Amino acid sequence: MTKGNLIKKLRLYLEEQSKIDNFSGTVLVAKDGQPVLEYTSGFANKESHLVNKINTKFSLGSVNKIFTGVAIAQLVEKGLLKFDDIVGKYLPDYPNPTVKKQVTIHHLLTHTSGLGHYPKDWDKLKAFRESLRSISDFVGLFKDKPLLFRPGAKYQYSADGYELLGAIIEATARQNYYDYVADNIFHKAGMPNTDFYEIDRVNLNPNVAIGYKKTRDSFFSPSKAPPENNLAVNLIKGSAAGGGYSTVYDLFHFSQALLEHRLLSHEMTCLVTTPQVKIETVETQTLYYGYGFQIVDFAGQYTRIGHGGAFAGVNARLDIYKEPVYTVIVLSNYDRPTAFRVAGKAEKLITMNKML
Repeated sequence: MTKGNLIKKLRLYLEEQSKIDNFSGTVLVAKDGQPVLEYTSGFANKESHLVNKINTKFSLGSVNKIFTGVAIAQLVEKGLLKFDDIVGKYLPDYPNPTVKKQVTIHHLLTHTSGLGHYPKDWDKLKAFRESLRSISDFVGLFKDKPLLFRPGAKYQYSADGYELLGAIIEATARQNYYDYVADNIFHKAGMPNTDFYEIDRVNLNPNVAIGYKKTRDSFFSPSKAPPENNLAVNLIKGSAAGGGYSTVYDLFHFSQALLEHRLLSHEMTCLVTTPQVKIETVETQTLYYGYGFQIVDFAGQYTRIGHGGAFAGVNARLDIYKEPVYTVIVLSNYDRPTAFRVAGKAEKLITMNKML
């Protein structure tokens, strides 16, 4: 499929989805480092009738895990830590002795540590959400809990593991996590509109999209109630596991900085985007996890690296395809699968020729 036909079909699909209110957000598609499609629809703030724009900032959900993975890899390149080091080397006062002595940075990066994934007791989490404004605040939610399984035994997605990576970054770099990623990733990549904003009813930023959810909580429990904003359930501030804010162009600049090895050396870029653990195979696609990156192999014909993110009123995808290089960024302030659906359509169009 030619580039022109791909863009035409994807734009038509976006218009159809927007017309039936299945999409609200922004989309950017680039080929070989050049933007070829911009698209926006919906409202950043329905109550104020503020429309989404190409520079509107959206919550990224777990897309932020990429930044944490890159930060760890940078510290490895500086000789400040190693992937096979144990947690206790950097957090000697961590209260769980098993985590301290047996869990490695590799385990944390690949979701094989045995740590959990946010409290499923949403009422309990809501009780703490106002106080969750630092990495230590998030780590405090699980630091005394036992592991769910032996480190390295299996893959199980873990936000807690990435919070612990944030704590290790702070201990190693001797710098606040938020300042470290701003100085060493956002600034280096040219991402002026990316940050960890404190978002609540008082601190509403006119250029930040409010999320709108059709679910009862953050864990996608179905609800028949009409959509409502997510200000009562959204985390006040993001963390090393997710919840920062960015724009499609900032994420595009990040993808370029990564591919041009301005954030990591060529060798380290290859390492963090190399499969470390297999997650599953579905038809012709095999999903892996690297060091902060989700990696999809399309029957040996195509490779996609990136990450997705989802929360109540939050859905995002950053996808980078290799040979030819396409970058697809979809940010939405609706529940999943809003952005995933659009990214999936782009995936079919991009891989169509090689997969036939």
